[in-house]
Amino acid sequence: MSNQIVVSFVHGYNDLDIALPEQERPALWAIDGEEKKIFSYPFPRNPTDFKKYSQLMLGEMPYANSPEFKKLPRFGFTGLSQWDEYIYAGSWNSIYKIRKNDFGLEAIISNHLISDPHGICIDGDTIYTILTGKDTIVLTDHNGNIKDHFSVEKDLSISKYNDLDSVDWRFISKQFRGSTGFWHFNYIQKIGNELWLTSRNANAFVVVDLISKNVTLRLMNLCTPVLLHDGRHINGKYYFTSIDGKIIIAMPHETSDIVSREAIDDIHLYNRDLEASLIRLSETSLGKEPNWCRGIDKIGSTILVTIDGRYDSDLSFGLLAIDEDTQKIIFNHRLKWKDLDKEIDLRYVTGFDVMAVVDG
Repeated sequence: MSNQIVVSFVHGYNDLDIALPEQERPALWAIDGEEKKIFSYPFPRNPTDFKKYSQLMLGEMPYANSPEFKKLPRFGFTGLSQWDEYIYAGSWNSIYKIRKNDFGLEAIISNHLISDPHGICIDGDTIYTILTGKDTIVLTDHNGNIKDHFSVEKDLSISKYNDLDSVDWRFISKQFRGSTGFWHFNYIQKIGNELWLTSRNANAFVVVDLISKNVTLRLMNLCTPVLLHDGRHINGKYYFTSIDGKIIIAMPHETSDIVSREAIDDIHLYNRDLEASLIRLSETSLGKEPNWCRGIDKIGSTILVTIDGRYDSDLSFGLLAIDEDTQKIIFNHRLKWKDLDKEIDLRYVTGFDVMAVVDG
């Protein structure tokens, strides 16, 4: 299983009233060497849908006054994480617990503070998600019970808003383009006692010490504009995607082996945090700038990202593997929607996250 890769993806229609509450929808792509499989799952979205899947639900059923969506959100999976024998995948309003051995659905974990999670993180008995529009970190147990939540303010202070509990956020939809929240947190990863969050709006890591509740920024010395999306710590380095088709590799200044291009006699005299280098996908044998780039993981020296799939473009996306050292493309697998289902009225299909599966 060590060479197996899973990719989450989302899709949406021009008509935002398409419900399909009892039809399983494609959401997970598993690649194991030459073998590729697509797995589909049910996606309850409105309060009435949750009742139909009550036998799978862990956590809270919808509030009695939870509204129906005015316009329905997308289908599919967002962030991926793994723990023990299970893969965990975020959806618009839940966390799906999926068996590694057969990709069968074990449970749907949900509560009123799970709303449009991007990255997710599983650590022991805790599921970490973000209530994106409120910059709120939510800690949930594996039965869907909320253990704690707190919010990161613009000044990097921590607040706790108890009035969040008055709203069932699962049924609040983002009906506009662009980021939500002050920070728009995407990836979330727990490193020791710290949570490392990528901020799309700040182009930086936001780091929360779970013991002291102190918050700091981890900044990069970049030589070009980027549109940071995802970021993951792997073997002492930090790997990011920029949605305009760049992969960013960074290391702490004190231990960095990244050679600065700047003509400075002694670069260590200056304040620097993370030293960064870039892989521009347009300058590789890919030969073009992809129209989207998100999700990142690594197997050995091979970096994995998803590319393409923006709104109103070709109804496909790619899983790209590229060697970190040589920048040689190892493969570019494509998932075309026409091979899965009818394309009528579909507006987009795009990869969201990618994860190398490890044995439980």
